[in-house]
Amino acid sequence: MDSTTRVPAASPVLEDDPWAGLAAPRVLPVPQPPVAGDPVLPVMPWDAPEPVATTDATPAGPGPVPTAVDASASRVSFPPGVADKLAVYVYLLVDPRTGRPFHVARGRGDRCFRHVEAARVPAGTAGDGSPGATKFPALDRIRDAESDGRPVRIEVLRHGLTGAEADLVVAAVDDALALGQATRLGHQRTPAVELGASLAKRAKIKRGHQAVILRVGAHGTDADYSGARHGWRIGRRWVDPASVRSPKWAVVVAGDLVDAVYRIDHWEPTPGSGAAGAVERWSFAGERDPELEARYVGRNVTAYLGAGAPSQVTYVWCGPHWVNTAQ
Repeated sequence: MDSTTRVPAASPVLEDDPWAGLAAPRVLPVPQPPVAGDPVLPVMPWDAPEPVATTDATPAGPGPVPTAVDASASRVSFPPGVADKLAVYVYLLVDPRTGRPFHVARGRGDRCFRHVEAARVPAGTAGDGSPGATKFPALDRIRDAESDGRPVRIEVLRHGLTGAEADLVVAAVDDALALGQATRLGHQRTPAVELGASLAKRAKIKRGHQAVILRVGAHGTDADYSGARHGWRIGRRWVDPASVRSPKWAVVVAGDLVDAVYRIDHWEPTPGSGAAGAVERWSFAGERDPELEARYVGRNVTAYLGAGAPSQVTYVWCGPHWVNTAQ
């Protein structure tokens, strides 16, 4: 080797990136610890060390692969110095047939190109001929996208990021596009109403407030008095206001949140119930209780509903769950 022959320098290696071994040509992969949700690829043919050429002969590269896109073509890389300017970036893989992204990931250096090249290795083989290159769904998805001969389009979504910023972008994009990937930060896409309910303060019903929770339906269900008061399956033993074990308040709940609180004056059979062997149902009558509404409306009652599908009727400090305290 003469003084003018140089071995190409390694591209920057992304810390804790299990694909870092594919980041640059002619460089042995750097062992990295696996990260949950980011699969570790097998060593590919281009990761094997090549002797430095001392003649005009060109070392033989990997042969053609049975895919529509030729993996033996020249490897694509960013121009010199660009990788340093990009720092950590987030990229999309776009299906050329539909123009829709199907994968989002973070990278450094030339990782976005190596990711696609990994999918162009012959299906069912790794660099040493052993099985392993097809067990990653992302690679199969790339192969499918390139099945008609057009290469997958690679787009950089954001660059100049830190690792933490890139993870946040990846998670947000995955949730927004509903890609269903495993991300380092998990998934948080949730209907706003359900999220608000889950984060609302928990109701803590005082022992002296003998209440029956009446669930009128899912979040957003109309809980108006004219409809909410009717059709409840209440035990006959608990509809006598004079009984110390009967509920004194009706807590009307939509979804998991308290919508209204009524002081119960009395119960009456719901019109049309109990006929022809049907289960008798009851309707309460009463006025709204401003004091208890200020305490409970907008609060989450999940803790009182128990596991599994919640019942429409739940007794708190009354009925079958009455606690014999001083009256």
